[in-house]
Amino acid sequence: MRKPVLIIAALAVAATGVLAYVNLTGAPQAKAGECVAVTNGAEVVSTGCTAQNARFKVGRVLPDSGANCPVSDDEYVQVVPSSGGGKLCLLPNLVEGSCYQPADNDDSWGPSACTGEETIKVTKVIAAAGDGSGCPEVDDLVSIVYPEPPTTYCLAPVHKVPA
Repeated sequence: MRKPVLIIAALAVAATGVLAYVNLTGAPQAKAGECVAVTNGAEVVSTGCTAQNARFKVGRVLPDSGANCPVSDDEYVQVVPSSGGGKLCLLPNLVEGSCYQPADNDDSWGPSACTGEETIKVTKVIAAAGDGSGCPEVDDLVSIVYPEPPTTYCLAPVHKVPA
């Protein structure tokens, strides 16, 4: 009678150990489509997409830190989380109608008042990876396209955005 109890206890301890190992060394905890904040270049925290610090959206989660993000004309920000294992392919979390400036500290765009030379306005967000043909016709418009999740951002310098 004592032997089955020991076996069950040993299995419970082993299962707990395996779960802890997978959680600590496996793929990053963030999921594709989630919004995240990245601090210190590798500390990734899942957050709601409307949070002020949610500068990125997860495009793809790679189980191996040596793997490559999807090929795209517009580059993903690649982060190997400090929590261990895997790699995240991140795209900017931009909101239609909002303005942004480059944030030098983490390869992202930071919210901005709609003024200044480097400021862009997101004129449209298209939930499809295309060629920018669905973007409004504005001088100096730039489209950035990501295949995962399929997203096209239509961006215009603020001094060129129609009133």
